[in-house]
Amino acid sequence: MALIDTTEEQDFSLTFATNLLGVMFYGAIFFVTGYSQRLVRALTAVIGCGAVLTFLFVAEFVLFSPFLGAGAAGVVAALIILWSVPVEGHIISRAIQQHWFVGIAIAVAAFILQLGFQSVLSAQS
Repeated sequence: MALIDTTEEQDFSLTFATNLLGVMFYGAIFFVTGYSQRLVRALTAVIGCGAVLTFLFVAEFVLFSPFLGAGAAGVVAALIILWSVPVEGHIISRAIQQHWFVGIAIAVAAFILQLGFQSVLSAQS
Protein backbone atom coordinates (compact mmCIF):
# COMPACT_ATOMS: atom_id res chain seq x y z
CA MET A 1 0.00 0.00 0.00
CA ALA A 2 2.98 2.31 0.48
CA LEU A 3 3.49 2.17 -3.31
CA ILE A 4 0.12 3.82 -3.88
CA ASP A 5 -0.13 6.45 -1.16
CA THR A 6 2.09 9.19 -2.56
CA THR A 7 -0.08 12.22 -1.73
CA GLU A 8 -0.30 11.98 2.05
CA GLU A 9 1.20 10.09 4.94
CA GLN A 10 -0.34 6.63 5.32
CA ASP A 11 -1.33 5.76 8.87
CA PHE A 12 -0.60 2.05 9.12
CA SER A 13 -1.84 1.85 12.70
CA LEU A 14 -5.25 3.15 11.57
CA THR A 15 -5.33 0.59 8.76
CA PHE A 16 -4.40 -2.16 11.23
CA ALA A 17 -7.09 -1.04 13.69
CA THR A 18 -9.69 -0.92 10.92
CA ASN A 19 -8.83 -4.43 9.75
CA LEU A 20 -8.84 -5.68 13.33
CA LEU A 21 -12.32 -4.21 13.79
CA GLY A 22 -13.51 -6.15 10.72
CA VAL A 23 -12.04 -9.39 12.05
CA MET A 24 -13.67 -8.81 15.44
CA PHE A 25 -17.01 -8.09 13.75
CA TYR A 26 -16.83 -11.35 11.82
CA GLY A 27 -15.80 -13.15 15.01
CA ALA A 28 -18.87 -11.78 16.77
CA ILE A 29 -21.05 -13.03 13.89
CA PHE A 30 -19.63 -16.53 14.29
CA PHE A 31 -20.23 -16.56 18.03
CA VAL A 32 -23.79 -15.22 17.67
CA THR A 33 -24.69 -17.79 15.00
CA GLY A 34 -23.16 -20.67 16.96
CA TYR A 35 -20.42 -21.54 14.47
CA SER A 36 -17.45 -20.45 16.56
CA GLN A 37 -15.64 -23.71 15.71
CA ARG A 38 -15.37 -22.45 12.10
CA LEU A 39 -13.95 -19.06 13.07
CA VAL A 40 -10.28 -19.75 12.37
CA ARG A 41 -10.89 -21.39 8.99
CA ALA A 42 -13.26 -18.69 7.80
CA LEU A 43 -11.12 -15.80 8.99
CA THR A 44 -8.08 -17.40 7.37
CA ALA A 45 -9.99 -17.52 4.09
CA VAL A 46 -11.21 -13.92 4.47
CA ILE A 47 -7.73 -12.60 5.31
CA GLY A 48 -6.12 -14.66 2.55
CA CYS A 49 -8.58 -13.47 -0.09
CA GLY A 50 -8.20 -9.92 1.19
CA ALA A 51 -4.43 -10.19 0.79
CA VAL A 52 -4.75 -11.50 -2.78
CA LEU A 53 -7.23 -8.78 -3.73
CA THR A 54 -5.05 -6.10 -2.12
CA PHE A 55 -2.07 -7.37 -4.10
CA LEU A 56 -4.15 -7.19 -7.31
CA PHE A 57 -5.28 -3.69 -6.31
CA VAL A 58 -1.70 -2.48 -5.85
CA ALA A 59 -0.38 -4.25 -8.96
CA GLU A 60 -3.17 -2.87 -11.14
CA PHE A 61 -2.75 0.66 -9.84
CA VAL A 62 1.04 0.71 -10.15
CA LEU A 63 1.13 -0.95 -13.58
CA PHE A 64 -1.82 0.85 -15.20
CA SER A 65 -1.33 4.37 -13.81
CA PRO A 66 1.31 5.33 -16.39
CA PHE A 67 -0.95 4.21 -19.25
CA LEU A 68 -4.46 5.08 -18.06
CA GLY A 69 -3.69 7.91 -15.67
CA ALA A 70 -4.19 7.90 -11.93
CA GLY A 71 -7.93 8.58 -12.17
CA ALA A 72 -8.86 5.66 -14.42
CA ALA A 73 -6.45 3.29 -12.67
CA GLY A 74 -7.95 4.38 -9.34
CA VAL A 75 -11.45 3.53 -10.53
CA VAL A 76 -10.38 0.06 -11.65
CA ALA A 77 -8.47 -0.43 -8.39
CA ALA A 78 -11.54 0.64 -6.37
CA LEU A 79 -13.64 -1.92 -8.25
CA ILE A 80 -11.14 -4.61 -7.30
CA ILE A 81 -11.39 -3.60 -3.64
CA LEU A 82 -15.20 -3.51 -3.82
CA TRP A 83 -15.09 -7.05 -5.20
CA SER A 84 -13.81 -8.12 -1.78
CA VAL A 85 -17.28 -7.52 -0.31
CA PRO A 86 -19.04 -10.33 -2.24
CA VAL A 87 -15.98 -12.56 -1.82
CA GLU A 88 -16.06 -12.12 1.96
CA GLY A 89 -19.84 -12.47 1.91
CA HIS A 90 -19.58 -15.80 0.13
CA ILE A 91 -17.00 -17.08 2.62
CA ILE A 92 -19.09 -15.98 5.60
CA SER A 93 -22.33 -17.37 4.17
CA ARG A 94 -20.80 -20.80 3.59
CA ALA A 95 -19.20 -20.83 7.04
CA ILE A 96 -22.45 -20.04 8.88
CA GLN A 97 -24.58 -22.11 6.48
CA GLN A 98 -26.79 -19.28 5.34
CA HIS A 99 -27.92 -17.99 1.95
CA TRP A 100 -25.39 -16.01 -0.08
CA PHE A 101 -27.38 -12.79 0.40
CA VAL A 102 -27.08 -13.10 4.18
CA GLY A 103 -23.31 -13.30 3.79
CA ILE A 104 -23.33 -10.31 1.46
CA ALA A 105 -25.39 -8.31 3.98
CA ILE A 106 -22.92 -9.20 6.74
CA ALA A 107 -19.94 -8.25 4.54
CA VAL A 108 -21.60 -4.95 3.56
CA ALA A 109 -22.25 -4.21 7.24
CA ALA A 110 -18.59 -4.96 8.04
CA PHE A 111 -17.45 -2.73 5.15
CA ILE A 112 -19.64 0.17 6.31
CA LEU A 113 -18.49 -0.32 9.91
CA GLN A 114 -14.83 -0.24 8.85
CA LEU A 115 -15.35 2.74 6.55
CA GLY A 116 -17.13 4.70 9.29
CA PHE A 117 -14.49 3.79 11.86
CA GLN A 118 -11.69 4.89 9.55
CA SER A 119 -13.51 8.11 8.65
CA VAL A 120 -14.08 9.06 12.28
CA LEU A 121 -10.49 8.36 13.31
CA SER A 122 -9.06 10.06 10.19
CA ALA A 123 -11.03 13.21 10.96
CA GLN A 124 -9.64 13.32 14.50
CA SER A 125 -6.01 13.14 13.30
